[in-house]
Amino acid sequence: MFFLEEEPGPKPENPMEISTHPVKFSDDLVVEIKAETEDHCIIVLTNHSGRIRRMMGVNLNRGVNDIHVENVDSLEAGLYQLSVKNTESTLLYTSILTKSE
Repeated sequence: MFFLEEEPGPKPENPMEISTHPVKFSDDLVVEIKAETEDHCIIVLTNHSGRIRRMMGVNLNRGVNDIHVENVDSLEAGLYQLSVKNTESTLLYTSILTKSE
């Protein structure tokens, strides 16, 4: 099984609070990002072999941003890694999630 073992980079100037829910998803996956300023980030969802299954660039507003990862209902069941990076490709957040049938 392959998952990114990248260490989070230096803390950005404008830190963000990031979480995902639910950890076991089927047809909806939400990334919640609390941003202190307007910003941009990249959300990447990879499967157990490291293949990118979903990638999206997101413009963030100041405050709470609920981002729904698109088309997760068509993914195969199994383990996935969700990563959030800034525009400099610094890893801000990573989580292991499970797609149920």
